[in-house]
Amino acid sequence: MDNPFIIPTNPTPKEIIELTACATNTLALVSEKLARCKNVMADAEDLLKQIQAEKLLLYMEQYPKANQLKLKALVDVDTDVQQTKSVYKEAKAKVVLTETEYKTWDNRFICLRKIASIMETEMKSIR
Repeated sequence: MDNPFIIPTNPTPKEIIELTACATNTLALVSEKLARCKNVMADAEDLLKQIQAEKLLLYMEQYPKANQLKLKALVDVDTDVQQTKSVYKEAKAKVVLTETEYKTWDNRFICLRKIASIMETEMKSIR
């Protein structure tokens, strides 16, 4: 969004409707984005596990007398494993950022609903 989303201190009913629509639409878009990010992260995690397993088998063949600690260290410092870990960490970071974005919009939506509820109660008490 180009403009900052600011809820006025004393919004009009029209502003509440417009802001609620904006928050609802944005929540839907961010929710889709979050699902895509989670899919990318899951794929990256699967690939990381696969590469780690392949490298472990490779190093077990190369160093049949090595203990598990040495084999794990060899796998951890392997270039392919490091690159895949980097991709996984990047995907995980995007998920965290997108979850934060979702929570922010959800809080805005909740705030608007509460304001609308208070306004409705005030209108009923005036009648």
